[in-house]
Amino acid sequence: MLEITSHRNGELLNARHGKESSSELLVNIRGIASVQSNVTVNGIAALRNDREFFAEVPLKEKINRVTVKAKDKFGERTQTIVLVWDKHSFKRYTVRIDDNSFFFTDLAKQHYDSLFDHFYIKGLKQLHDKYGTKFILKCFYENAHDPEKTTLAQVPECYRKDFEQCSDWLHLAFHAWSEFPDRPYQHCSTERLAHDFDTTTAELCRIAGPSSCTPPTNVHWAMLEPHNFSFMRSRGVKILTSSGFMSNRIIVDGRVETLEQGGCDIGFFYEQDVARHMLQKRCFYDADFDLFLSRTFFCFNIDTPEEIEKKIRQEDAKGESDIIESVGHEQYAYPFYSMYLPDYFKRLEASCRVPAELGYKPVFFQDGVFGNTSWGK
Repeated sequence: MLEITSHRNGELLNARHGKESSSELLVNIRGIASVQSNVTVNGIAALRNDREFFAEVPLKEKINRVTVKAKDKFGERTQTIVLVWDKHSFKRYTVRIDDNSFFFTDLAKQHYDSLFDHFYIKGLKQLHDKYGTKFILKCFYENAHDPEKTTLAQVPECYRKDFEQCSDWLHLAFHAWSEFPDRPYQHCSTERLAHDFDTTTAELCRIAGPSSCTPPTNVHWAMLEPHNFSFMRSRGVKILTSSGFMSNRIIVDGRVETLEQGGCDIGFFYEQDVARHMLQKRCFYDADFDLFLSRTFFCFNIDTPEEIEKKIRQEDAKGESDIIESVGHEQYAYPFYSMYLPDYFKRLEASCRVPAELGYKPVFFQDGVFGNTSWGK
């Protein structure tokens, strides 16, 4: 018998979870082992109380292996877990906007004097100027709603300096080739994903410059089988984000059906043990693929400004995580769109204002550990 009960493999820890100094995070590892066994944790002798064991263990690296050994006359048992030290953590937030293609079509067809003459980018800049918010725009290669199917290849380079001017707060990243069909990478080959990823990223770099482009933090529908995770890592992806952990929906004869158990399809097919951890902690580290996971908890084109404020304040009061990610979609900002939201920018502003009022700092999640770059200093 041997089991660590205090921490989960892949858990992120900070000063809330132990005693932090400049050189280490001292955490209390607890678990159970047979009464007659001698237990050590990373070589430190554990205190015993019947079957329980306790040991204070220093975490000194970003990624730490914690190994418990229990030895008795029947032999030696071990359990190893990985814990991440979110060193000198602070409250931080980011805003991710998916499905961007409409404003690129306007840039291709209109002749703006400046990028900031476009109402959508202008609106984002106003929120950045007011709250310091940083935005990552996840982009389609093709505009599926445009009868001419305008692509990124048709967008001129004349706005590149404007993009570069705001590259400290506005980033562009791959999302998918097109909005349709739905679930484009649910069961796709690595070759197809590589084609879409590389072609889209190359055009974004041409249009906006490399300083404005970044690896994505998810793909369209947040559905990607694990056999493609290594490819994503090869392209610099460090984080997979989704609001769908615990979702387990499949299409049967054109209908969406929910399963009661199994993997989480919209949560990148992770098992439910990971998903249940994400429900509470919102973040996780997968040592098998060297990927971080993040779970969003609201979508600003679904929730009203009042609902957004309530959810953020409730999440902050729980004190489970220093990390907040807001997510929304570009289409709802456009009057011609069938589901246009006249209060789109009010919803988006709530996603920026409330974290700022609560002391959260704007970051890009792909920098460091969810925007915490302490390990790079």
